[in-house]
Amino acid sequence: MIAGAQSFDDLAEAYDRTAAIERQHGFFLAHLPRNRDCALDAGCGTGLLSLELARHFRSVVALDISAPMLAVARRKRSAPNLEYRRGDVDDLPAAARFDAIVSHTMLHHLPDIPATLAKLKAALAPAGRLIVVDCVNRFPAFIPRGDVCYHAFAAMQWPSDLLRRGPDAAGTLWRFRTSPAWMAHLRSDRYFSPARFRQIYAASLPGAQFTWVKPFLGVVWTASYSFADHLNTSVVRPGKVRLSDCS
Repeated sequence: MIAGAQSFDDLAEAYDRTAAIERQHGFFLAHLPRNRDCALDAGCGTGLLSLELARHFRSVVALDISAPMLAVARRKRSAPNLEYRRGDVDDLPAAARFDAIVSHTMLHHLPDIPATLAKLKAALAPAGRLIVVDCVNRFPAFIPRGDVCYHAFAAMQWPSDLLRRGPDAAGTLWRFRTSPAWMAHLRSDRYFSPARFRQIYAASLPGAQFTWVKPFLGVVWTASYSFADHLNTSVVRPGKVRLSDCS
C-alpha cells in the first residue's frame, strides 16, 4: 500500500488543475524505448502522462490507488488504447510485461522502494525501459518543515509564475500551494537527499542514468536483451487494451 496515498483523494480536482499547468513530459518522451507495444504509468494520478503515452504505445495501463484521481482521469483523458485501473503498484500480476514503465513523483510515497523497483524491473520486457522522476530534498536538514516555510516558498514562486504563466495560472498555483490540504500532504512527505536517492536507485538499477529534471531527479534504466529474448517474443494482437494483453 502506498503510504499517505489517501491524502490525494481530497485533492484530485485542485491537483489536476495545478498539474495541467506545471507538468512537463519531455524527459519521459525523450527516453521512450524503441519497442512501443505496452506501457505502464505507475501512479498515474489524473492521467496527464498516461494520455501522452497513449499517443506513442499500442496500449497503456495507468495505475493509481486514488479513486477520485482516477475519476478525473477517466472523465478528462480517456483513449481507446488506455486503461485506468485502481490498484497498488506492488500488486502487479507476475506475468505482466511492459516495454516502458514510467512513474512521476510517486515512488517516494512507498515504504520499501528497493522492493518496488525489483518488481518493476521484473515487469519489464526485454530491452524495456524504466523511467522515473521523483522528489528529492533540496534544502538543508536545519530548515524546518512547516506551513510558514511552505507559504514562503509559494511566495517566492509567485513573481515567476505571474510573468511566465499569467495571472489566472499564477492564481491557481498559489491557491493550491497554500491550501491546507496540500500543506498537510507536504508535512507527511519524506524525501531522500540527492546523494541518498542516487545511492538507493543505483543499488537497485545498476547502470542507471541520473538527470536533474528540476526540481526533481530523473532515472532511466534499460533491461537487458538477448537473442533468446528475441526468439521468445510473442506478437500481441491489436484491440482494446487490457492488463492481460501486456503479458
